[in-house]
Amino acid sequence: MSELRIDAGKAERLIAQVLIDVKHMAPADAAAVAATICRRLATAMPSSLSSDCYRIISREPPDGDGFASAVAKKLTEGNVSSRNAAELWQLVYSLGRHLRVN
Repeated sequence: MSELRIDAGKAERLIAQVLIDVKHMAPADAAAVAATICRRLATAMPSSLSSDCYRIISREPPDGDGFASAVAKKLTEGNVSSRNAAELWQLVYSLGRHLRVN
């Protein structure tokens, strides 16, 4: 299941704009419907996450050469940017070890 995170205000504006463009609603009506949709979405979301939703990774890097090779490749590309940092964090997140919550 994919996860989508968007600011509530941005979501309301996006939904309202779609209602105006596609359904030709009046802007005030579209804004009211969009606010209702976002309110319902917010109430449908879990108020507290269960421990199944948390992912705890070890302080130590994963075993094996896959992670080390992927990090070395990213670091030798020569460009240091926020995109590289995000890609490195994604490597840590996706290749890190899953630990049980006890």
